[in-house]
Amino acid sequence: MTEILAFFWLACAHALAAPPQAPVGAGTVAPSSPTYSGPALRLVSGDELPRFAESFKGRAGLIKAARKSIAYLKTLPPSRTIRVADRDYAPAALIDSALEIIKIARTAKTDDEFDARVRAAFDVFESAGSDGRGKVVFSSYYQPVLRASLKRSKAYPYPIYKRPRDLVEVDLASFDKRYGDAVLLGKLGRDRRVTPYFTRDQIDRRKALAGKGAELAWLKDRFDALDLHVQGSGILVLPSGRQVLAKYAGSNERPFASVGMMLVKAGVFSRDDITHDKLRDYLRANPETEGWILAQNPRYTFFELAPLPPDGEPFGATGQSLVPARSIAVDPSAVALGALTFFTVPAPQADKSGRLLGVFPSARFAFAMDTGGAIKGPGRVDIYAGHGAQAAATARHQWAAGRLFVLIKKLPDRER
Repeated sequence: MTEILAFFWLACAHALAAPPQAPVGAGTVAPSSPTYSGPALRLVSGDELPRFAESFKGRAGLIKAARKSIAYLKTLPPSRTIRVADRDYAPAALIDSALEIIKIARTAKTDDEFDARVRAAFDVFESAGSDGRGKVVFSSYYQPVLRASLKRSKAYPYPIYKRPRDLVEVDLASFDKRYGDAVLLGKLGRDRRVTPYFTRDQIDRRKALAGKGAELAWLKDRFDALDLHVQGSGILVLPSGRQVLAKYAGSNERPFASVGMMLVKAGVFSRDDITHDKLRDYLRANPETEGWILAQNPRYTFFELAPLPPDGEPFGATGQSLVPARSIAVDPSAVALGALTFFTVPAPQADKSGRLLGVFPSARFAFAMDTGGAIKGPGRVDIYAGHGAQAAATARHQWAAGRLFVLIKKLPDRER
């Protein structure tokens, strides 16, 4: 989906409905890969429960996200089982959970009442985290708004591409179940062999896709293109003023390499000094090396154009548009898509102009509605921040450890 957000660019990449990102901000944790291999969730109660009081005043976003979760869950086969700790729930149980939180959100008059009713109504499962002790690292992603054109010109010289026709997908599990759900992406050559797909260097610098009719739109500069690739989706503002959604359509599945980390290792920036804006300014001030530097990240994202959803937000892995601050990207093998979650984590706050006000303790309910290429295991979560200056500032400074809980409405007493 799960990117410099100061350290966003130092750590990873998100593509909506497929991969995020990254990090920086609070600097309270360092990027790490999952090491814990035990159960992703465990049932908790009593003193292990958090206080279910939010740091938001309004609950309209929570109710909106709950409705989108219900819409998604209703598309699943009723007999499908969803693993939560040592239990197998049907989609109906997750639908009931969303309906219950809507009811509580609408009628609870105080924080104490809200907390008490949640405790009484739900079984609560805590994520084991990356260490087996509940450490979950939270990053954030947003939807950039970029000026673009559907025609190439001097003002718009840098293309984004649609998914190429020669990009093939191989389901390895169909050959041997030992591969699980692994999928291989590559290109089919004239010798009928599948080989790795073109890298960013081959596509952008050696023009591997030029003239093949794969150009989808054109952007003003290379950094805007990379920003769009890392976030996985964005709003394109055309010269006419019309807005369209550049929607994630796949990638070359090459490994993600951090452009920011490369410059840190080269001594251009210190790890504590690099930010999204400083990286952008450096690249624009060094146009002769910008293309080469950006090409050091071989991962490449492909897009499709779609009408902008009514709420202006992108679609997540559930096929529903995301709700800012109330939608999160997870690893579905750890947390089921559509699940109601609650988390506590230090989170940045910015004003509408994008000015950072600080990083403060936060707590909120959200729904698991997306996935991310960098979001693997029970120890990673990516928070969708929305679009605009405020969302960008928030996302670029979110990188901290917290706690994640999954809530399922308690089952009625068994009668049969």
